[in-house]
Amino acid sequence: MRARAADLQYWEKTARQILENSTTSKIVVEKSTLPVRTAEAMESILNSNGNSLHFDVLSNPEFLAEGTAVSDMQDPNRVLIGGRETPSGQKAVQALVEIYANWVPRERIITANLWSSELSKLVANAFLAQRISSVNAISALCEKTEADVSEVAHAIGLDKRIGNQFLRASVGFGGSCFKKDILNLVYLCEHYGLPEVARYWEQVYLDE
Repeated sequence: MRARAADLQYWEKTARQILENSTTSKIVVEKSTLPVRTAEAMESILNSNGNSLHFDVLSNPEFLAEGTAVSDMQDPNRVLIGGRETPSGQKAVQALVEIYANWVPRERIITANLWSSELSKLVANAFLAQRISSVNAISALCEKTEADVSEVAHAIGLDKRIGNQFLRASVGFGGSCFKKDILNLVYLCEHYGLPEVARYWEQVYLDE
């Protein structure tokens, strides 16, 4: 998990740069997909400054799809904001809520704690990757039984409980996010003593 360690080192360096250049208290917002507990690591650095400055770190992951990123930002199906469950943390959360409320309906703005927000982004990508792995596995069965995987995918995609997204059989995941986020989940599960859960998500990665 060298990539995860490198990510944490990068964000720790970022926290130190923010601290070195800050003369007033700040709200720091995580936007990209990060290793879970990055906010905690940043907070420990930012708030060990030995002076009167205070920093609140929020998690506000982006749920943007390739090809529709601009429209996803302008009209998101949800905005997730995670913060500390302290008076200061909740005040910071509400400050970011008010910014989004200028163009996003309030019912689409979800607030959570830091851990839930950071983990939700990883889990969302893992679930999408899981669908790709599943339809690719079914494509192998279709080849043996003379079924057409595109017809099977279309038929099951009409079930509203399943939907038709990410059901196209392919050579695997596009881009790097799905692989990176699944491996991050595997690391977390192993770290917290959940080997069976880790093996499950590892299989999604291997079956792509």
